[in-house]
Amino acid sequence: MRTVKWILPVLTMCFSALPLTAQCEESVQTLAPPNTSASLTFAGTSNGNLGGSTSVSNVNIHTLLYPGHTTKVLAHYLPWWADPASRRVSVGYRSDDPAQALRTFKDMQARGVDGVIVDWYGQTDTHGGQPDTRDQPEPIDVAWRKSMPELAKFPDLSFSIMVDSGTYSFNRCKDCDVTQTVLSQLDYISRTYFSSRQYLRYNGHPVVFEFGMDWSGKVDWSRIQAAHPEISWIHIHKQGFDRDYSAGAFVWVTAGPAAHKVSVANLSQLKEFYRYARTEPAKIATGGVFKGFDDDLASWAKPKEKQYMPQACGNTWLQTFDLINQNYSATRQLPFLQLITWNDYEEGTALEPGIDNCVTLQTHLSGNALAVKLSHAATVDHLELYESLAGGGFRLMNRYAPATAVIALPASASGTLYLKAVGKPFFRNVLSSPIMVGRSE
Repeated sequence: MRTVKWILPVLTMCFSALPLTAQCEESVQTLAPPNTSASLTFAGTSNGNLGGSTSVSNVNIHTLLYPGHTTKVLAHYLPWWADPASRRVSVGYRSDDPAQALRTFKDMQARGVDGVIVDWYGQTDTHGGQPDTRDQPEPIDVAWRKSMPELAKFPDLSFSIMVDSGTYSFNRCKDCDVTQTVLSQLDYISRTYFSSRQYLRYNGHPVVFEFGMDWSGKVDWSRIQAAHPEISWIHIHKQGFDRDYSAGAFVWVTAGPAAHKVSVANLSQLKEFYRYARTEPAKIATGGVFKGFDDDLASWAKPKEKQYMPQACGNTWLQTFDLINQNYSATRQLPFLQLITWNDYEEGTALEPGIDNCVTLQTHLSGNALAVKLSHAATVDHLELYESLAGGGFRLMNRYAPATAVIALPASASGTLYLKAVGKPFFRNVLSSPIMVGRSE
């Protein structure tokens, strides 16, 4: 008869209690290796960011969208990191490092991302929105320009600029109001970026996003549009639909008070955005998806104003896609979708190191039947069964639906097998402990 053994879940290494060699540990890591642009030295944070050693699904992000979509998926990107950092979170890399930029764009492309929205603080920014300049990277604009030669190696990736309110707070021109500051920065953006073949365009017009400039003071958007009629402006939230000179609107994550944490995300504001977008079909709607929110580690968040939205083991991420699929179709397309965010570790929205789906994976071998017990199956794209080969290699034996309860193994199967739960896009992958298959003497 075949051996019978309960196998407990494990992510990247074998239990030392099992009679296996060090080669097993190395082999398991090979099947589920760290594979993102997050730093291997990043250990994860208490506000919901996974560590850089996580194995993350690179199933294409577009598989979560409705059939027949033409939506471009754009990652909100923050090129302001330095290490060591003056911030409360050290991510283990510098944004002005071209090698890191190359890893980032390679990772984005592997996951199916179509472009980058650069959170931009102005031509002369040196603080990334922070007053403390210790160990800061070079200005955000300089860091991004250093990244562009690496982006050029991925010609299918686009980029666009999001003019952040920090542009006025930290980099306004002398004696300028908000409108004059925006105009001065637009002249630079136009000269520096619009000529790039990779700059994001809609109906031939360069797209510029705007984040909260009106929070800094009254802005004369009609004057700005008249000065740069070539630009398609996309403004934050409902105001992007209401303004006469706006080309469209994008939605942002809205969380509740951290003092009253809830277990289920309140997505009413997101629902309202899509409802309102239906009344403005001529405007460019940029949807938003996110895993959750927790600004407990953000130095700019005042203690009594901290906000929180639960990740709910990946349910929040999936629900934000469900809302898109309920409101759009092949006959009513969503032009752009923003991933919020690629790497804002301080607000707990970083998608770069993946999303924790809380998956556990157990297997029970009896004869030729391998029983599978998988938690949080809604976050899993598929299962993969691997056979360990002599010399340290692996052979993919088959793929299965995540709902598979029993796998019938071939009678000839023997040796060491592994079952891998491959997550839906951006979720972590989970690997079983070794499954020992063999005939007893």
